[in-house]
Order: sequence, then structure tokens, then C-alpha cells
Amino acid sequence: MKKRHLFTGTALLVASLFLFSGIVFAKTTKARISVCNSMTHPQTLGLMLFKKYVEEETKGAVEIAIYCNSQLGGERESVEQVKSGALEMATASAGPLTTFNNKFMVLDIPFAFDSYDAAWGVLDGPMGQKLLASSESIGLKGLAYMENGFRHVTNNVRPINGPADLDGIKIRTMEAPMHMANFKGLGANPTPVPWTELYMTMQQKIVDGQENPLANIWELKMYEVQKYTSLTGHIYDPMPLVANLAWFNKLPKEHQAIIERGALLGQNYSRFVNQARERELVEKLEAKGMKVNDLSAKAKEEMRKKSQGAVVAQIKSSTDKKFVDAWLEAIKDFNKDVNAGM
Repeated sequence: MKKRHLFTGTALLVASLFLFSGIVFAKTTKARISVCNSMTHPQTLGLMLFKKYVEEETKGAVEIAIYCNSQLGGERESVEQVKSGALEMATASAGPLTTFNNKFMVLDIPFAFDSYDAAWGVLDGPMGQKLLASSESIGLKGLAYMENGFRHVTNNVRPINGPADLDGIKIRTMEAPMHMANFKGLGANPTPVPWTELYMTMQQKIVDGQENPLANIWELKMYEVQKYTSLTGHIYDPMPLVANLAWFNKLPKEHQAIIERGALLGQNYSRFVNQARERELVEKLEAKGMKVNDLSAKAKEEMRKKSQGAVVAQIKSSTDKKFVDAWLEAIKDFNKDVNAGM
């Protein structure tokens, strides 16, 4: 009887130790996100909300660390690290992403969207979600579109009021073939320069101008090295958040769902912050001495006609033509729905 009690007690003690050790030493999943922008950029603020939500909802089982200002590498290098499994997550503009998935070229179609609502309507709809999902074939899990905004032109030569004003201007673009094709079509001389070298390039006057969303123009203090900001809005430029697919699939299903929900919350928050901030940024840039001008709808239409067709043709020759056609059709359908009944 004593032996039986001793055995039972020992078994309970061992079971308790295993249970206790499981609680104390439960493995925490740690995920790093590489970001090219600062901690106060709209997309980073969205990622901070994402981090808070994921850590709270998983009760600390998943920890998120955000590395800003290209600490872990530029956009292209960061996505390469995610693809190889050396890094868990990263954000990048569509341009660098096209190196790995050429379907992202549809995001580089110039003058495709006339407003944020139109862009969000397509990205959050079936085609935008198909675009995110298309990266699974190369080992990436597309989670959401963090906000970067519409891209605009700054330069030291003259205000851009139409396509003729871009003639001969040497302009820095991202390392993205379709961005370069757009500006060639508009008469400019595009020169690709990495994000990390942008300010130095402008400071040394290697080029006349550059193009970026307002948040980046402000963040990089372009007002110190550029005279004019022209609100061309030539490309809507989201920052897709991608994760290593194998890493993501190994997570418990409930953690996967939390990460997906958190990514959407972060995406929407970054959009709201950017849109609200842009209303103030124009005034702040002017206060710093920059001359800011908007373009008329007629001028943008002239620019669209001059560059969009050629860029679309190049994209169709580089990726799935049916996907490109479906993307353009989705834009038309959204605009048609907006105007229905008017």
C-alpha cells in the first residue's frame, strides 16, 4: 500500500514538473520586421499598432520587433532575407518587390488611380487580395498593404505643371523599371538611386529632382535640398507587408489568424494617419521655403496619355497579361460603381 502511494505521489510530482516546466519554459515566437522608414512614418505607426495587437492577443506568445531606417538592409535586401528565411517579415514598395514577383508591376502603372478611395477599393477587393496571395508561390505570405501614399515630384529647375515641364529634367527614381519607363515617357531622364543614398544624391546635385510621397519628402528633409514640390500623384505606392511563408505556416492557426487581423488593423491605421497628415505637410513644406503646386485634372490626363499606355505594354510583356487586364478592369469597375446613379 505504501509502495502504491509512493508511486502515485512520484507520478503526480513528475507530471506536475512537466506541466510547470511547460508553462515556465513555453517557447516565445519572435518576429522581426525590416522597415526602410523612420519610427514616425505612417507605415511604421501602423506596424506599431500591429505589434501591440498581436502581442496582446497572443498574450505574449508572439513578440514583434520593428527595425526602422533600413537597419537590417534596404527594401530589396530585406525581402530577399524574408524569402530565404533569414528574416520573418518586411515591408517594401512595389518596385523592389517586382524583382521577386513581377505581378506587383501592376502597382507601378502610372496615373492608375485618381484618389485614395479608388486605390484602397481595388487593393482591398478581390484583385488586390489575389496580388498578395500570388507571392505564396515564391515563399512569401502577403499580409496587408501598409501606407506610403501617392508619389509626387520635387526638383530644383521649375514647377511641374504638365508633361512639358519634365523635359530634360534628371530625376531620381526607385530601382524600378516601370518607374523609369514612366518618366522616360514623360520626357525626363530617370536615374535609379537607392533610398539610403537619396539625400546625399540630392545634396551633391547629382540629379535635378526626385519623386516620393509627401511623408517621405518631409521625413528626408527634401526642403533643404529642393525648391519645388509638384503634386503629380503619378503613382499610388503602398508598402506590402510580407512574411516568410514557411515561418508563418508553422505558427498555430490561432496565431496566424491574429497576425492576419493585426496586419489589416495596422494597414488601415497607417492609411488614416497618412491621409490626415498630408493635409498638414503641404503647409509645413511651404513654411520651410518650398514652393508647392497642384496639377489640374487636365494636366494629369495629358501625362496619363503620354506614359501609361507604353508602361502597361511593357508590364504585359513581363508578367501575366490576363492578370494585368483583370487589374485594369477592376479599376474601371470601381470608378463605374462610384459614378453609378450620379
